[in-house]
Amino acid sequence: VDTARHPLQVRAIHRLLRGLPVSRALEALTGLFRVRPVEGPLPRALDALAEAANGGNAFLLAGDGGFHLVDRPDPALLARTVRTDRPDAWRSLDATVLHSALLDDVWRIPDAPEHIGYIHDTAAAVEQAERLDATAVLMHPVREEVVRDLARQGVTMPRKSTSFGP
Repeated sequence: VDTARHPLQVRAIHRLLRGLPVSRALEALTGLFRVRPVEGPLPRALDALAEAANGGNAFLLAGDGGFHLVDRPDPALLARTVRTDRPDAWRSLDATVLHSALLDDVWRIPDAPEHIGYIHDTAAAVEQAERLDATAVLMHPVREEVVRDLARQGVTMPRKSTSFGP
């Protein structure tokens, strides 16, 4: 692949949480994250996610016909759930917060294929969540500089946190 014509891009990998309806996912977030409804369609909701991600951890939940922006995690939740033996850049990754705080602690969803699907296509993640009465967690891509910085430190990215392609 000619990387001059088709430069490398870092893309997000979204989660499909089978067996967790959006209503239950949102209810469990009370007092732990700020949750706001976001207007669609999908591209507009993703713009809201990108804007929120500039200020810290942010996720977009979908699957009930709407979009819900989840951001501003409770610092006490993060202190209790995120490993402290890694650099701050790793600890603050959305994938780290999603798996350590949300999946493991708040929602208690095992990281197994029957519970969590990993989907590259955003629209497909939303469609599957709506069809299965599940929750799609839409992720914002990690900045390439963060990936490079952690690699220079010899730190491995969390599993399924990045997708690379032209």
